[in-house]
Amino acid sequence: MIRRFMLDDATQEREFEMKIAVYGATGHTGSHLTAELVRRGADRVLVGRDSDRLRSIARDTRSEMRIATLGDHQALVAAFAGADAVISSLPAYVDHGAPVLAAAIAAGAHYVDLSGEQLWLKRAFDEFGTAAREAGVAAVPGITDSNLPGDLLANLAARRVGGPADIVISHRTRSGGEGSRGSARTLLASLDWFRSGGWHYQDEGLHRGPLDRHTTMVFPGDTEETAVTKFPQPPVLTIPRHTPVRFVSGVLDVNIHAAVGGMTSDIVDTLPEVPSVTADMRYDLVVDAIGADGVGVRAILSGVDSYRDSALMAVAAAAALVENETVHPGVLAAAEAFTPQEFLDALVPHGIAWRIEEPVRR
Repeated sequence: MIRRFMLDDATQEREFEMKIAVYGATGHTGSHLTAELVRRGADRVLVGRDSDRLRSIARDTRSEMRIATLGDHQALVAAFAGADAVISSLPAYVDHGAPVLAAAIAAGAHYVDLSGEQLWLKRAFDEFGTAAREAGVAAVPGITDSNLPGDLLANLAARRVGGPADIVISHRTRSGGEGSRGSARTLLASLDWFRSGGWHYQDEGLHRGPLDRHTTMVFPGDTEETAVTKFPQPPVLTIPRHTPVRFVSGVLDVNIHAAVGGMTSDIVDTLPEVPSVTADMRYDLVVDAIGADGVGVRAILSGVDSYRDSALMAVAAAAALVENETVHPGVLAAAEAFTPQEFLDALVPHGIAWRIEEPVRR
């Protein structure tokens, strides 16, 4: 059946067939994914292990439901059969991500996920790139309010400075620490990695250990510098794939980093499944590109709700992969799969603003 499916923004439409499977539709972000697919008019296949919860959501959204556990590869492949793309929405991709990606490739479906873990992205590139290319599948892991704009904005900002750039990325939320239990589980699964700061890119390779530069940042709206420390942003792995850089790192306010590092399983068990309705989930994603001459350019994306916006981006990414018949197969960075300015502009009607500021000498 031909469905009218909204593509690039809230007003532009085109008629074509599209079926999107979602693994993890019962979570907080999963609910936003399903709502966006409904709004866009996509055929939906909700896949998961919890038949009671899935049945309720499928009934309410008039979606197809298929049951498959992460441990049953054949059932997952069958569940994704006929889907044009798969969106994986899971906690702790380092533990749970591989089965969904492997099954999507086996089913011949394009793939996106909402991971925020460097270790998972490296595994996706290293272990699944060849299989995806041979299957003619494009897979773009790490589609979140931080990772996707971080990758796309770095590509755009680096063009405006001289020579290979230093790229510094930071995400600042107004939520006061509120988030979903699933996010906390993801953090806990890689807690030592988050505490250590993970990888930064320097001298044409990935490195552990403390930074020797960019240890303060003036955030949007502030006049004073904030002390920051290294934080494992996934674009550290993706940006060097498409942009000339000499250094890439994620950073985080040292006070927020200290709070994140104190997460325990007992704390996770006490957290609500979703943020409170009064939580201010607005955020800024900041990308600084500094050229060899010390001239820097700042790019900023400001959003409404980290969970909603990540879901919007993931659905938009899945739709773009399906619509683009010339997309290169393989495991890709966002800027390898999408045209950066075009993709970012399509988010603007949803209240997600972005800008690149004038160059300044640092």
